[in-house]
Amino acid sequence: MAKVLASEGVYGFGLSDLEEVQRIREAGLALPVILLSGFEPSWLPEILRLRVIPAVIDLYQLRLLAEFSKRQGKRIAFHLKIDTGMNRMGISVNRLEEVYQLLADNPQLELAGVMSHLAAGEHPRSLLSRRQKTLFSYILKKMEQEGLKPRFIHLANSAAAILDPKARYNLIRPGLALYGAYPSPETRKRVRLRPVMTYKARILSVKEVAKGEGIGYGPLYRASKPMKLALVPVGYDDGYLRALSNRGFGWLKGERVPVVGAISMRCTAFDVSALPKVSPGDEIILLGGKEGEVPVEELASRAGLISYELLCLLGRRAPKIYLRS
Repeated sequence: MAKVLASEGVYGFGLSDLEEVQRIREAGLALPVILLSGFEPSWLPEILRLRVIPAVIDLYQLRLLAEFSKRQGKRIAFHLKIDTGMNRMGISVNRLEEVYQLLADNPQLELAGVMSHLAAGEHPRSLLSRRQKTLFSYILKKMEQEGLKPRFIHLANSAAAILDPKARYNLIRPGLALYGAYPSPETRKRVRLRPVMTYKARILSVKEVAKGEGIGYGPLYRASKPMKLALVPVGYDDGYLRALSNRGFGWLKGERVPVVGAISMRCTAFDVSALPKVSPGDEIILLGGKEGEVPVEELASRAGLISYELLCLLGRRAPKIYLRS
């Protein structure tokens, strides 16, 4: 995916750990990489070696970076993450004067970007979103008065990038939308996204179950009639969570087929009674599909999750095939 994005002209990549950065560099991609979630002290040598731009999320990290850059005799660029109301990662607004002083005392540090994160980017008109955007704008003006002019300003995730032009500034951080998933129902009205990821498996076994028989652990499901089951060797060990027991569904031979019974570590049963012929080796779509037959938004909702979680979990163990068409 990174190679495709690079060919489309993105500025760079926002990642969360050095293993991901290493893979980007090994793929021959030299574009800028911003480490969005801060860093640990032991990462600093690798940050320098891999040409990473770290996001600094508190004064402790800013001091670490200042000391490290001084010892190395290197000028290091970084992005400053400011907490504007999400109360997660980011320097508190009341500590910014200390930041300005540290930067004045350490000219080897280059403030290349300023960022914050919206707690409810999918609701641009909410009171919290409006407060965050107003505060962020105020901070940027104060920085300019301090003589600080970072090249990049970024606030928008996928939802805000689609719904809120005022939050875009000159850099955006799409995540979920890159996979063709909608961050919220409202975003469906603004853009058309196509899923780029399909998760498939092959049926391992087909078996008949009599009326009244239990299926799987518990059993969480009993057959209300004679049933035909397709057993698929995918389970919660693969990220197909137990929460989808009796709730999930797949796409087989042009039809939706429901999950029945408890999902096991490496086995899920689908009710294929309505299909005339199902055989071992038949391909079943568990997520995505050419026409979005198994939408991640619906599957996640059925599991009581958000789409982000399901996309992160599914297919971690499965082999991946990359196609361009």
